Amino acid sequence: MNALRPGVSPRTKPLADIPLVDRESEALRLNDAILKRESLLLSGPAGIGKTALLLKVLSELPSAMARYCFYLNGVEGVQPLLRWLLQRLYELDDETLRRQLHVEGIRENTFKSWLKHQPTSRLKGAVYRSMENGNYWVFLDHLPPLTYAEAKIVRELVWMRKTPVFLLARGPTERDIGHVGNIYWGSRQQLSLDPLPEQAGRELLECCIRKFMLGNLELEDFREEVLRLSGLVPGTIVRMCDLAQAPKYRYGSRLKTKLIHIDCLMSGVQL
Repeated sequence: MNALRPGVSPRTKPLADIPLVDRESEALRLNDAILKRESLLLSGPAGIGKTALLLKVLSELPSAMARYCFYLNGVEGVQPLLRWLLQRLYELDDETLRRQLHVEGIRENTFKSWLKHQPTSRLKGAVYRSMENGNYWVFLDHLPPLTYAEAKIVRELVWMRKTPVFLLARGPTERDIGHVGNIYWGSRQQLSLDPLPEQAGRELLECCIRKFMLGNLELEDFREEVLRLSGLVPGTIVRMCDLAQAPKYRYGSRLKTKLIHIDCLMSGVQL
């Protein structure tokens, strides 16, 4: 499990310092949903830019609001999800949670042990009470398709506790998102990201060529092949340029673009 602060992405990812291209309308819609406390399902294939879009929007929120945005990057299972939420609530000195812990005699040096040994029902109760009494936003990213039990927690937060939950999923089908179809039920609650227009794809490609210092190579064929093989999916464009830095993909001043694409597919893309 890797929980990140709002607006912070792993610096090891090749997307660092690469700007979003042609996502202005999606960013405005996501920002509007956050400000209005409306839940939203972001969907699209791997590499389409869901995480990059979310982290960009979160990074531009006022700090007083961003403080109460919980961004979770990858977790599996009901108990890990609930424990993570409670850990974040504890770090923020949530008044409702602190009051409960005080009654039970739990102090800072015993909180982790208390958290580890609570049954699911008590974890749920503590999360629900705190979320209902506070103003929080929850962002769930890189999760497997939600199980029925996990979806029930999300539904409880959204419907009963009035806590907006933003879920990033790979695609719009039940296989991609699991049991969430009856939570994000309307088009207003769904935002699907599509591949870039060709001109935007070219703009992103040129940015990546500069970032990864590929300008001294013969790139005419490389440019066209990257745009064709990537399907104009931004994460694939970035990853292919990132891989192109390695000597094994070069013969002279030219690049083995098809091999780069195969290895890109084998390694997987997250953006």
